[in-house]
Amino acid sequence: MNDRDTTTAVPRARRLTRPRWRDPRLLIGAVLVLASLVATTTLVRAVSETTRVWAAAVALVPGSEVTTEELVAVEVKLPASAPAYIPAESAVQAGTTVRGVVGAGELVPLSALVAQADLPGRVVSVDVSTALPAAVARGSGVDIWATDARSAEAGPPTAILTEVDVLSVDRGNRDFTAPGAARIEVYVPDGRIAEVVRAQALGHHISVVEVPRAGPPQPEETAQQAEGDS
Repeated sequence: MNDRDTTTAVPRARRLTRPRWRDPRLLIGAVLVLASLVATTTLVRAVSETTRVWAAAVALVPGSEVTTEELVAVEVKLPASAPAYIPAESAVQAGTTVRGVVGAGELVPLSALVAQADLPGRVVSVDVSTALPAAVARGSGVDIWATDARSAEAGPPTAILTEVDVLSVDRGNRDFTAPGAARIEVYVPDGRIAEVVRAQALGHHISVVEVPRAGPPQPEETAQQAEGDS
């Protein structure tokens, strides 16, 4: 048996080649990275952006004209519901009021505004026979009761108005614990005005009862008062 030198063929190493931009895998990877960057930037910008809208500086009440002095500009994050509120750059037209009470500090919905001429009610002044509850103020809700006290035995009281909105309060310079006349202005629906006028004309004893009520829900986003004037 002849000895022979046996050699094992060693495969030649392949040279590494630089990736070419024409490689589809690189193009797809670059597109995915760019898309991710754009999406992240857009999301961060949307979260951090704020909108200036009008909020009520004082309680806004139906029948009372809304003026610029009663509004304050606030910065809010409203990515979805911003169109439902009034941009602070917009001016409120003269003769505008609200359909329902907007509490102080609450954002003013665009849908809450209405022309005073289109409001189905009127502002009525009511002379109150006794001192008003301490909690009654502009924007409060009250029930108004009338009692015929002309006879020796007063008849049962009658609720002539329920849950009406208070525009203004005049306590007649009296302490709320002391008896005495007071006057309030309330917004009264058209169908109930005659009852109020009649009760006052007949000299009935008028009493006011404060009605606690919760304000309308506000957006979850926190509103901060804008720097500078409104």
